[in-house]
Amino acid sequence: MEKPKTYTSPFGKAIYPHLSKADVKWKPEGEFHVDLEVDADKALELVTLVDKCVEKAFEDEKKKGKRKNLKKATLPYKKEDDKYIFKFKMKAKGTNSRTGEAFTQRPAIFDNELKPLNKDIIVWGGSTLRVSFFPREWYTPLLGAGCSLRMKSVQVKNLVEGSSMNGSSQGFEKVDGDSSTKNESDEAEISQENNSSADF
Repeated sequence: MEKPKTYTSPFGKAIYPHLSKADVKWKPEGEFHVDLEVDADKALELVTLVDKCVEKAFEDEKKKGKRKNLKKATLPYKKEDDKYIFKFKMKAKGTNSRTGEAFTQRPAIFDNELKPLNKDIIVWGGSTLRVSFFPREWYTPLLGAGCSLRMKSVQVKNLVEGSSMNGSSQGFEKVDGDSSTKNESDEAEISQENNSSADF
């Protein structure tokens, strides 16, 4: 089987990334994923690539001549104002369809200088990054022709690790009173409690 060609996305803003830790909320086997918001003028090449991928899946199924009323599935991107948002995914574990062997995987994450990102660092939403991926066309009777953007690795240009929660960020200002003299809380503890899902 021919090895799929790898592409690199433009840099964009990460939305709800699960790159450091697999998301198991909807899939017990776990999935790494990120929605990437890209300026429209920088996204056209990737949009064209996806459209061609879907068209190939559609035409390949059409050539088989086994189905009527062929259709196309929801695309792995959407346009919002002057932005495009692309969905990249990677299974955390599964079974190889050709060999029957179980596998586990995770995306390689690099910093702006191409050094592997420390595994203790969690990439948060708002980080600027780009994704190395390969497109995979598919067809199912229920959904129709589609294309998945299979993530391989990520390069983080500007890293956001989260932000501490403090009163000013919630719309408060300092006032007279005595609660501060009795308070021993740590802002870092508040941040951790209120951002327990961390990986977004």
